[in-house]
Amino acid sequence: MNIDAFLILDTRLWEAIKNNDRDGFLELVDEDAVILCDGYRYSGKEYADMISNFDCRSFVIDYYEIVNEDAESVQAYYQITNEVNDIRKLDLAGTFNITVTWTRKQDGWVAIFLMNQRMISE
Repeated sequence: MNIDAFLILDTRLWEAIKNNDRDGFLELVDEDAVILCDGYRYSGKEYADMISNFDCRSFVIDYYEIVNEDAESVQAYYQITNEVNDIRKLDLAGTFNITVTWTRKQDGWVAIFLMNQRMISE
């Protein structure tokens, strides 16, 4: 698998979040995906419905790696650092460990599992 192709998918996913683009997010994330965030479990659709309330001024993806792959799926790990505009939304800022599972769907890839965890040093 081409690691750059999956880095591009994850970057597009975070661009959709940054731009509060629900539909763009759901082009990349299955509506029934499992998303674990801050101790809560959401479906892809539930999470997409919340991103209009998110605040992300910028993000940087570091340490991107493929940790598992087969013909139908890819599991990636990376760290993301987010900055926010509104100091009232500082819970969205910081550095997080991310893991995402991409699976083949028709002629492309969709995320079916996404989990984030704030870095302990934050």
